[in-house]
Amino acid sequence: MSSDPRFAGTRIDGARHGDRLMIRLQGSLDAMSVTALQTQLYDLTRVHDLLGLAVPVRQIHIDVAEVDFCDAAGLRMLIAARCVAGARDATCHLRNPQPHLRWLLHATRAGDLFRLD
Repeated sequence: MSSDPRFAGTRIDGARHGDRLMIRLQGSLDAMSVTALQTQLYDLTRVHDLLGLAVPVRQIHIDVAEVDFCDAAGLRMLIAARCVAGARDATCHLRNPQPHLRWLLHATRAGDLFRLD
C-alpha cells in the first residue's frame, strides 16, 4: 500500500493465488497518483518472478470496485497493466468496474483490451 501522504486516499494491494495475481485498487486513478501506483503494480507482478516461484502469473485480476475517479492517466496505467499481462502471456481482468469507469472504458474502446468481470 502507498504510505506517501500525498496519496493517502489512493491505495493498491495484492495477493497471489496460484497462477492468479489479485490486485485491489482504491481511490483516485489520476495524474497525481498514477506514477506511484504504476510502480507498485509493476513490483507486485515482478516480485514473484524474482523469488523464483514455480508457477508463473498467468492471470492478473484488478479489482476496481473502490476506484472513485479515473482520468486519462489512470486509464493509461490500466492499459499498461494489460501490456504487462500480455508480455507474460497472461490475461488481464478488470473486476467490478463502477459505472463511471465502464463508461470511460466504453467511450475510449479500452474495454476491448480487458476481460470485464
